[in-house]
Amino acid sequence: MIEEAGSDDPQVEKMESTADELAHDSDKLQGDIEDARDDWESKQESQSVPGAVPDPEDEESGEDDEAAEDDESAEGNESGEDE
Repeated sequence: MIEEAGSDDPQVEKMESTADELAHDSDKLQGDIEDARDDWESKQESQSVPGAVPDPEDEESGEDDEAAEDDESAEGNESGEDE
């Protein structure tokens, strides 16, 4: 028959201790993640935190304006060469 390791076995005690430490660290990390998420969400709602709230004008214009500027400068170069 297979003997089960008793609680007096040093390896079992070490593994149980390690498992307890990992569970504690996991709980702490989960709390840190929740705190960071709450902090970021509160900063996104505040206009006083630079960069946390996106500028509505930037979102509307986005890359389309940059592409339009590139097209205009390319057209300007082509028309300048033809003259």
